Amino acid sequence: MPRRILTRARALKFGAVLAVGCLALSACSSGSDDASTSNNTSDESAPPLTGEPIKIGYGASLSGPQATNGLGAQAVAHAWQKYTNSHGGVNGHPVEIEVVDTKNTVPGATSVAKQFLNDDSVDAIFLTDLVAEGAMKKLFTNTPVAIISGGGSSDLLWSALPGVFQDVSGSDYTIKAYADQAKAAGGKNFGWAACAEVAVCQENGGKAMSYAKSIGMKGVGTQLISASASDYTAECLSFIRDGADAIAFNIGFATGTRFASDCLQQGYTGIFSVINSGFDQTAFGKVPGFRSTGGTNGFPWWSQAEPVKTYRDAMAKYSPDGIWTSGNSTAIWSSFELLKKALETAEPSKITRQTVMDAMYTIKNETLNGLLPEPITFTKGQPSKPVGCNWLFKFNAGEDNPESIEPNKSGNGAKGDLASTCIGY
Repeated sequence: MPRRILTRARALKFGAVLAVGCLALSACSSGSDDASTSNNTSDESAPPLTGEPIKIGYGASLSGPQATNGLGAQAVAHAWQKYTNSHGGVNGHPVEIEVVDTKNTVPGATSVAKQFLNDDSVDAIFLTDLVAEGAMKKLFTNTPVAIISGGGSSDLLWSALPGVFQDVSGSDYTIKAYADQAKAAGGKNFGWAACAEVAVCQENGGKAMSYAKSIGMKGVGTQLISASASDYTAECLSFIRDGADAIAFNIGFATGTRFASDCLQQGYTGIFSVINSGFDQTAFGKVPGFRSTGGTNGFPWWSQAEPVKTYRDAMAKYSPDGIWTSGNSTAIWSSFELLKKALETAEPSKITRQTVMDAMYTIKNETLNGLLPEPITFTKGQPSKPVGCNWLFKFNAGEDNPESIEPNKSGNGAKGDLASTCIGY
């Protein structure tokens, strides 16, 4: 059975009171936050949650080769719901999030999505499954419920359909950003480490090699990296023989840490080019000799800006063991915040699938005070506009935090660490 996050008696909407459950053991704390405690008691100054609940169905890869993305989503969903409901909900409406494992497969994601689509009580659907998302276009065509990106990257879905909402850069931009940031860091010979479990990872490698050549770099080819492999000696030696001095990680960070460690042990002296779900500060900080240039599609978690402090505090309180030092996690938080902004702006008197969909289309030139990489606008009847900005950084093992790379011009109008970089394509 799927595990659910519940905030109040669901009798308000569903006619029965159900027990509150944790998203996962790792998302629960035995400290000050008890998952069985009503959320509206966490902040005595918050207004009571008297509105109709907003139910969100969340399909996330809690198992499979890139499960870390979904597990991060699980932790963020738990923390965001708890924090939001302890601070007045959304215009007095409590939020209920049900997370179901998509298993990192197309059949698994399709089954979960159909479950939510066929449940009229589900007001919005989130999806985090980088393996399956690109195959979901047909299912979500003419969707009656808002489909919201949980750090998604496939342009086959997120910038292809009306009713499907994306607020981070997609794969076309990201492929180029890997090479651009590697060149900016001094890389000349560009290699591509591709997740072996997903065909599009290898296809991305071909596109990346072509783009790298177009900007004056030498492409040294693609190596398929299996998450289940016991070691990566052969793949690392192949990159080293070909003279790679910059290797892009189109792989999840759990696999990437093992791959980087093996390559460094084999004598690799170059840098690693990392982006979003391929990077986690905590994980790579433990790999001796690791040096990287990076980009994050989600806001920089190390920023001292107040909205980012709120994120860190919420994660520390409600999901202390969750994955939070990752652009995948921050992108998911900003997507939840964007939904909240839409509903607060539209102020629908009744929460239904249609009022949520209509509310999303009230988003115009929104940056969430720097939590989004560029001004986001959603237009009714049109797919989401591809996002062409992210945040660039440098990070080496042993450092406390990544170091932001300041852009010549801020893409989102923010300053400091929240100022995003738009490369211009």
